[in-house]
Amino acid sequence: MVALDCSPLILLLWLLFPAWPADCGSPAVTPSTATLRVVNGVEAVPHSWPWQVSMQATPMAAIPYMHGCGGSLIHEEWILTAAHCFMMPLNNPTFWRMCLGKHHMNSSGDVPSAETCYQVDGIVRHPGFVYETDRGDISNDVALVHLARPVSMTREISPVCMPAPGAVLPAGTPCYVTGWGDEKGRGGNLFPKVSQQLNQAALPVVDFGTCSKPAYWWDVLRPSMICAGYESPDELKSACQGDSGGPFVCQTTGATKSSWEVHGIVSFGAQGCIKDKKPSVFTRVSAFSGWIEENIRKFIYERAFLHN
Repeated sequence: MVALDCSPLILLLWLLFPAWPADCGSPAVTPSTATLRVVNGVEAVPHSWPWQVSMQATPMAAIPYMHGCGGSLIHEEWILTAAHCFMMPLNNPTFWRMCLGKHHMNSSGDVPSAETCYQVDGIVRHPGFVYETDRGDISNDVALVHLARPVSMTREISPVCMPAPGAVLPAGTPCYVTGWGDEKGRGGNLFPKVSQQLNQAALPVVDFGTCSKPAYWWDVLRPSMICAGYESPDELKSACQGDSGGPFVCQTTGATKSSWEVHGIVSFGAQGCIKDKKPSVFTRVSAFSGWIEENIRKFIYERAFLHN
């Protein structure tokens, strides 16, 4: 029998973890689940993906905030996103704000506006994310953002559910990627060209065995990633519409209700987005369940006891 470490510190860290929201994954506005195959996805029903975050940054006070990445609201104080969104020089929490309740990128298009933006006081990147120094390895592309104040939940703003630890979706599972991404002008830009309204695209899961073949993503792929999309360019959809760091969500049906879970984080894809045998690749959230919970506890502990 393995002895458990029941030291007071470990127990304290365990007790510090805030409960996941019980009412997650249930949008007040029902999303469209049509699966039309179109080049740029389709416009989402406004506010039907209420956990969608527009992560906006400015490197200096004189420059307006600009959309840089997507994210998912998973708790009243926490956003889940990709580690590569915070590569230099955008690794400073004070550069960022998290905007929720958006549909049009220009908020004046939402009448009445339901948007609320929150300042950031902490960014936690996975220590195994080494892409900045090794461009051949984009594994561990996951990060947490802590908000300076809790989110006020509304009809237009609510959290998505987390998947069960270790969960692996069967091939063909229908899921959706959402965001303001755009196919053009993205390569290498700090602030990519974006769509003017929130888009969605239906992408089925591609099994790991297929996606790790030499003709597909081969050794770039890791078991901690998910492939999804269509294998041929004539099928015309990819996560390019989803924006880096944004949610890849799948609907699950439980004993009493169905809910949406964030199974993936938009990580990378083919240059130009659409390419033969190059489905979009997402960080598999369920592979990092332990890391996510551990680092939320650690952040709360350090904030409460070490910084006072």
